[in-house]
Amino acid sequence: MTLKVLISEDHELYRDGLRLLLAEAFPQVHILESGNFQRTGELLAQHPDIALVLFDIHIPGTKGLEGLRDIKGCYPALPLVVVSTLDYQASIQNMLALGADGFIAKTSSREVMIRALQDIMDGELVIISGQENDDTVTLSPRLIDTLELLAEGLSNKEIAARLMISPATVREYVSDLLQQFGCDNRTQAVLKARRLGFILD
Repeated sequence: MTLKVLISEDHELYRDGLRLLLAEAFPQVHILESGNFQRTGELLAQHPDIALVLFDIHIPGTKGLEGLRDIKGCYPALPLVVVSTLDYQASIQNMLALGADGFIAKTSSREVMIRALQDIMDGELVIISGQENDDTVTLSPRLIDTLELLAEGLSNKEIAARLMISPATVREYVSDLLQQFGCDNRTQAVLKARRLGFILD
């Protein structure tokens, strides 16, 4: 039985590498390739029998995790695995929360990636990360919303208006963020959040 896989990756050399890995992992594989998000959407619409998507978050035509959110919103049952250099615990948590079926760091070895791909097609949730998980921070969706607006430079009043909550509640959220990140001010918190992958520019 032929397995149809879509590689959504803008770097040609890395697409070549993934193609070779897939051919080794699955002898009867049919590979589709896309170098931008628009083309990814077109291929998904044209090929309803795609069995797996290997998706790079940084592909042109989308930003942050919007592309992942859009694909899983349209195709919730389609297995999608993020293959990325965006190897942060917080980012991976957010990807899984949006429906990603796995994560493989681009720094993974050939053998590890082949085994991970096979396990994913066997229905397993696979997370292959090269990062240590020492700085464990867990944020609620509301705190993440507040953090992203802080990163835009908005004041408490502006954040309150954007989120339709009171300025007093925003102050509580900001205080909670400073405590979670162990920072003294907003700037430090935003910088640390970027380093840990909570904010994706």
